[in-house]
Amino acid sequence: MEPSVETYLPSRQYARVGWAALAGSFVCVLCGFGAPLAFIPALLCASTAAAIFWLAARPPIRLGETQFNIGERAIAWREVREINSSRFNSAGFVSPLVLRLKLTNARYKFLIYPGEPERAERLLKMLRKNSHMASFDGVSYRQYWSWPSAEEERAALPAPAPVHLFSREDEEEIERLYLKLKTVGRLDSRSSAKDSADNSGKD
Repeated sequence: MEPSVETYLPSRQYARVGWAALAGSFVCVLCGFGAPLAFIPALLCASTAAAIFWLAARPPIRLGETQFNIGERAIAWREVREINSSRFNSAGFVSPLVLRLKLTNARYKFLIYPGEPERAERLLKMLRKNSHMASFDGVSYRQYWSWPSAEEERAALPAPAPVHLFSREDEEEIERLYLKLKTVGRLDSRSSAKDSADNSGKD
């Protein structure tokens, strides 16, 4: 295995939730001795705990320059032909990340990454960035990365037109009044200065 660029480990939150579900199952079993119906939620909690512990035990994913590893399984970037999102992620859920990879020679591989949402989004981006010969949910590599991002689309939008609160006639009238007041102010200041000088001369 070449020196890895990044390593993606399962989130510790999954193990914590699994222990909480297991504790809930234990409590329901205790209650089931007095109320047999409590065994139903005990079974549900136990099943949930088993599924979450299975996710928490997923092998780490390591990304390298020429390949990526899912546990001990190494897959070269040039082998990837398709990266398709699962219905779970298409419904808006980010974690766990579940991808169906189509490789060369009609091979398929599921990639499951139970990580933090930010890490899951970054992993998906890096997989798409390095899989030069793949398509992503039916979109080719070239088309996918040639689409402008949201920031580029906002930058390409024309600048908003200035908002005029008054009509042009009102603006011209306000400007005339402003100039008139400015002139009157200067006259008043000169008159005040002259009156002050006269008063000081009389004294």
